[in-house]
Amino acid sequence: MLNLDAAIDKIEELLSDGSEASVTYAALECRLAIERICYERLRVAHDYISHGDLKKWQPRDVVRVLIQEVDARSAETFTLSISKFPVSKKSPEPTSEEYQAMEFLPIGTQVGFDPNRLGRLWNALANLALHVSLPTSTKDPVPHYGDKEAIREKVSEALAEIKRIGEGTLMSTGMGAEVSFNCFCGSKNKRRHDLLVDGQILSCINPICDESYCFVKGELAFERRTFVVTCQACSKQRDIPKKMLDKLRTDQNFRFGCEGCGETIELLWHPAQKQKTRRAVEG
Repeated sequence: MLNLDAAIDKIEELLSDGSEASVTYAALECRLAIERICYERLRVAHDYISHGDLKKWQPRDVVRVLIQEVDARSAETFTLSISKFPVSKKSPEPTSEEYQAMEFLPIGTQVGFDPNRLGRLWNALANLALHVSLPTSTKDPVPHYGDKEAIREKVSEALAEIKRIGEGTLMSTGMGAEVSFNCFCGSKNKRRHDLLVDGQILSCINPICDESYCFVKGELAFERRTFVVTCQACSKQRDIPKKMLDKLRTDQNFRFGCEGCGETIELLWHPAQKQKTRRAVEG
């Protein structure tokens, strides 16, 4: 579980100092704590999602992806408990009423949060404290620090939220049925079945692997995404991972040797303009 005590103590120490420099530093510490809260959720969930599938790195966007693709309850508050006495495997499955009558012991509580609110706090702290104001004229001074009281107020608001989230004693990676597949590189990938969408593109969880797959819901299959290249010298074909080609910049080339004849093959992305032809209309 993420321990935020040191960050909280530091922020409170800086606020008690009260100088412009200290409250500005406190704003930075708050932003770092917010990032740690969100990124720690990502860290524990990395068995179910690739770093390559994150569209944006901002804290709230990372948590949104986790909610959509890993665990719908990633940002919710809940307590996980276990029965004090084990249920006999020989006995019939207990009814819901019998489950409710059992004595349970709490394992831990995950404290939830609103990703949008954390995102707004994260942005507001930067706008108030971590940027020098842009002058609008020659008479407009350029202060070294922002408005101390406005910064203090926003830091106090963020600190209260950080303290609340820091009371949690558990972080879950979700529950529910899993599906898995072995990547071409050998890495085992697993996903929550209920959160998969037909046609969804998934990257391998191996951070150095360039393979990606398309989920086919009807067949419950993960199809490898490749670009087939045929050698003009010997007609030998080779599958190139599409993700590898997606990373190429305009006019950047990719060379590899043909496995059949050793001929060097070069792939190049470059802009192309499609011309539309008009049909002559006879009058």
